Parts: sequence; C-alpha cells; structure tokens
Amino acid sequence: MSVLLRRGKQIFQTEGLIFLLWRGLEFLRVFQYGTWYLYENYPSEALKGKIEADFMPKIKDFTFKIVSTNQEADELESEGLEFRSQVTKAREKLDKGAVALCVFVEQELGYICWDAFTEEAKKMVDPLPYKVDFANNEVCDGGAWTNPKYRRMGLSTYASFKEHQFLQEKGIVTMRYAVFRGNIPSQRLVEKVCAKMYAEARYLRVLWWKSWKEKPLA
Repeated sequence: MSVLLRRGKQIFQTEGLIFLLWRGLEFLRVFQYGTWYLYENYPSEALKGKIEADFMPKIKDFTFKIVSTNQEADELESEGLEFRSQVTKAREKLDKGAVALCVFVEQELGYICWDAFTEEAKKMVDPLPYKVDFANNEVCDGGAWTNPKYRRMGLSTYASFKEHQFLQEKGIVTMRYAVFRGNIPSQRLVEKVCAKMYAEARYLRVLWWKSWKEKPLA
C-alpha cells in the first residue's frame, strides 16, 4: 500500500490529477481507453557504431542492474538498494519470468523497465494485446518509469543502450512495445534508438469487455 501511495503522489505531482484518476481506473481494471503507437526495433541495428561512453547519464554514483529472479531482488535489498519498496508487483513479475533493468542513483531507484520473454510474462509487463512472436526471438518491453527526481538526466537513454546489449547477448532479434500517444518523452526516446512505428492501436476496456483495433502504418 505504501508503494501505491508513493507512486500516486509522484503521478499527481508530475502528471496532474486527471492522469492520476485515469491511472487509478486502469489499475483497478474498471476502465481503460486510449491510443497507442506500436513500435519495433532491432538490438543489433540499434548498437551499430555505438559505444557505452556515448550514452552515459548526466549524473554520478549510478549503478545499472539486471534483476531476473526474486533471489536477486532480495540481494539488492540486502545491499541497501531500493527495489521492492519502489516497484509494484515486482515479485509476481519476476515469478512469471519477466526481467527488470534498473538504474540506481546511489541507493535510490532512478529508472526501471521490464522485458518479457513469454506470453505469460507479457501479461504482467504490458497487458495490451499486441502480438509478440516469442518463438522467433522477439521480446516485449514495457513498464518503463523514471523517478521524477532524475528526469532529463539521460537514465532512460543509457538503460536503453544496456538493454540492447543484454538482448543481443540473449539472441533476441526484435523488440516490440507500445507507447501511449500522449507520452512524448517516450516517443522521443524510441526515436533515438531508431525504432520503427508499425501500427496505431485503439484500446477500450470496460470491466471485462475489451476492444482492440490496430491500424498498420506504411
């Protein structure tokens, strides 16, 4: 509950009351409506000619961590790094096989995103019903969040570079993800990694009724 209250306060301070109410309805699975852009990109292409030094954040005392299991999450907590206290449903996501990619500033969580390698994990990371061909080395990326204290400091850009390295090492060919139409910072980030927008989708959910329509883009 304390995690939810903290995140709610952060959303209210950074996005406003309307967005907070919308996210609350979404969390309660009562109502959700919006337009999303669907993207794909390729880790091997995103890394061509790139080196880590080109993506270093504008901040010191940061640490990048990949968290694949609940045991690793417990180890982070024992080291004093904030993880479980900042991330909702972290235990369930890790249990389903999702992987968290995190940037910590000193001991505080500065940035996090999730990779899902199976359909079961995708439902935890991003329940929007776009298709991901996991059998052919595709992965779903979702749940990205930057601590408001560290926005515009390059944490997401750096984490994206490290994510591409991680996925390339695992043999992933294609990343797929959805970006809300109103989320301009995330759209700018995916442009930096040469992501291709392949469709626009509209989603409506009222209680258990759902509607999903994709419009392919040239």
